[in-house]
Amino acid sequence: MGMTTADHETFEAFYQDVRGRLLLQTWSLTGDLEAAKAAVRGALVITWHHWRKVKPMDDFEREDWVRPIAWSKAIRNHSVPLLHRDQTIAPQARHTLSALRSLPLHERKVFLLGHLTSVDLAQLAREVGTPISRTETDLQGANAAICDELGIAPEQLQSIFDPLVDVLTEQPWPKTATITTAGAVRRRVHTAIGAAAAIAALVGTGFFVTQDAETEPRLNTLSMQSAAEEFEVEPSQIPGKKLTAKDLMTEEEVAKIYGGSWAVDISSDNLEGTGLTIPCQADTSADKRPVASLARTFIAKAKATTAGTTIESSVDAKAAAAAYKKMQGWYAACAEPRYQLMYTESVGGIGDEATLFTYRDWENDRAVTYGVARTGRHTAAVTVKTEGKSSTTAAKTSTMLGTAVHNLCSMPGAGACVETKRPRAVVVPIPTGKAPGLINETDLPPVSTVGDPWEGTEAKAAKTNPAQTRCDGTEFTAKGISAAQTRSFVIPETKKKLAPIFGLTETVGKFGSAKEAQAFNVAIKGRLDKCSDKQLGSHVTQVATESIKDGAITVWYIRVELENTSIYYRMAAIRRGANVAQMSFVPDGDADISNSDFVALAKRAAYRLDYL
Repeated sequence: MGMTTADHETFEAFYQDVRGRLLLQTWSLTGDLEAAKAAVRGALVITWHHWRKVKPMDDFEREDWVRPIAWSKAIRNHSVPLLHRDQTIAPQARHTLSALRSLPLHERKVFLLGHLTSVDLAQLAREVGTPISRTETDLQGANAAICDELGIAPEQLQSIFDPLVDVLTEQPWPKTATITTAGAVRRRVHTAIGAAAAIAALVGTGFFVTQDAETEPRLNTLSMQSAAEEFEVEPSQIPGKKLTAKDLMTEEEVAKIYGGSWAVDISSDNLEGTGLTIPCQADTSADKRPVASLARTFIAKAKATTAGTTIESSVDAKAAAAAYKKMQGWYAACAEPRYQLMYTESVGGIGDEATLFTYRDWENDRAVTYGVARTGRHTAAVTVKTEGKSSTTAAKTSTMLGTAVHNLCSMPGAGACVETKRPRAVVVPIPTGKAPGLINETDLPPVSTVGDPWEGTEAKAAKTNPAQTRCDGTEFTAKGISAAQTRSFVIPETKKKLAPIFGLTETVGKFGSAKEAQAFNVAIKGRLDKCSDKQLGSHVTQVATESIKDGAITVWYIRVELENTSIYYRMAAIRRGANVAQMSFVPDGDADISNSDFVALAKRAAYRLDYL
């Protein structure tokens, strides 16, 4: 079976993405630019030959597959002594190559894998074939040797490749079609049946390949009748300068936005294992294998206000987009105790994409805002925890996020920068958790007189409906309802002794049409309207009814009188399109949720239904 258009498109994207990094690595490895170019071309020809096997891998796995081939070819191909190579190369580049050449081959490989790839220490050890402990020692030794050879400080190590990058950005590349043609030929030649036909076809198209049993075909062994047309120069994508601490926001920039006097608390290179995170950040970096990951926290000297920022570089925009999405997940489902998500906003005019999350920290009665943005292959996140109104803090955090992104705009691989106008718009909260169609702990408001956090049970199939009241008796097992789930929330650890019935429950389900869903909720309302007459001792008060986009919510306050006591409910019937929810809360005396907070929670539940 031949290669499809999709196969060609995915390979072309991979070829254009990886070739520059491979060339920088192989040139640094050998000091022989021509051998490096031939090795990269040959390795990518082999990659197309095996594309059916390589294509299902993710981007990192593909690069890990082709890199050892390119390195092996580069070592085998180069033979010219370093001092007799191209004398036109800039002195700084020659100094770097000379310093690298001073390292034994094994240490050189370790050094280059550590500085020019995103592999972790365990994979690095596997690639060079030594135990992790020895590999780590070898890397430290190589770092020290290069610093001594070039007379630089450890923090300058990454910059030694900049002169090489400057040279490689001028290198031409063959068209993708040239690589795939050679790869297709290689595939046919390696097939016993049809080998003769493949060779005849090759000669007939004006190509001539010389290949022995020990050598893989290389593009520099191809003679072409129309070389100028086939070898049209395409822009090379050499990795540029990496992030450094100077790319992080400064205390002066924070002070300009928030006023007062600020100081840096901690600065961290998260690739070095210091592990600095800011609240709600679930890991030291969002990218599984970042090129760079830096973090810094700040503290205001005059008031109890803190701020933080992180920046990351990924190997490409695709990896950065995945990191951005992961960051969104962190801040959309913050696990900090008694943090309530107030709203989520999309922000225009900051990078390629940006989002703000505004929380209320009920423990300390502060506003907390998080911003995350991406520009090209770089991502930035900021956080601010301060006294004051949430809306004011969000506006300033938007400015802070813009500043963080602006500092990345000059980096190689950056995308859109920052515009003067940065419109913000409240959007549907981002889906979180295993049951995104149900509310979660971050949605819940505080309970008066209770200072401890909510905890939710695992969502389960709604074979019964614990959210029903005696007045409505609603079930989610009727014909036509699917995806029915239920979940409850309690406050298990609190100094205030709460009644066993205290808690909040939501049950959700999906209908085949919005009309059926609407009829279901109208029926709930009908039963509640008649409850006071039919159920003695029951008192029902409609608190609120409100239309929302593609749906509606109705909220009631219900009191059921029993023989020696009374039970109170706040209950809501919710619809969003074809999806429905019933939510009920049973307070315990003054351990209650206000009417306005419960109505706001019902609206949040409606928008969560989008993910049912």
